Amino acid sequence: MEKLIDKLEKSWSILLNQRSRNYLLRSKIDQSIAITNSNLTASFLGNQQMANHNTADIKYCLKKIVKKNSAELDATELNVELMFMKHQQKLNKRLMENSKALMSAIEQLQQAHQRVMKTNEEIVSFNLSMLEATSEIISTDELPSQMRLDMDDTYTEVEKIEKGCLLSDKVLQKLITQMEEISVKNDVLSKELSNKREKIIKNRDHITGVRADLSIWTK
Repeated sequence: MEKLIDKLEKSWSILLNQRSRNYLLRSKIDQSIAITNSNLTASFLGNQQMANHNTADIKYCLKKIVKKNSAELDATELNVELMFMKHQQKLNKRLMENSKALMSAIEQLQQAHQRVMKTNEEIVSFNLSMLEATSEIISTDELPSQMRLDMDDTYTEVEKIEKGCLLSDKVLQKLITQMEEISVKNDVLSKELSNKREKIIKNRDHITGVRADLSIWTK
């Protein structure tokens, strides 16, 4: 009996430690999702729109300069338009590809949410079964059938739990390691985002200067 109680305590300590580590992992996952979404929004609504604005001003300046300096104006203007059309076509394709990837990510998050809801249902069902078992004990002064295992059967069940815990520990450690790698990559991407923004702003300053002095090349 004492040996079984010790085994139960050991198994509980392992289970509770796993629960803590799982919630810590989930916390890091939620944090990473938030950072990723923030970076994604900043890249699209911030950096990409600024870069597109730069493109529009470059096109404006280039057409003005071409109009003033080209010997074959019509052909040159068409070539300029063609270059920007090809660029826009490429952007449209990238937008579609990125939207497809994001839709796939949304579907995976929806599936994860469904699994969370299923887990919640399992908790509710277990709690209900324990309430029913409690009521049965009160009303009959007897244990429900699922609580009538003898020592040998109980020992066997606890051993099954221990083996399951060992397997779960290995999987959990791999997930934690993978999550750390994802966090590091998020940091790298955040720095890259800032660097690209600085480059776009630098280009913006240069374009602003060209447009302000455009009359020099178009008189």
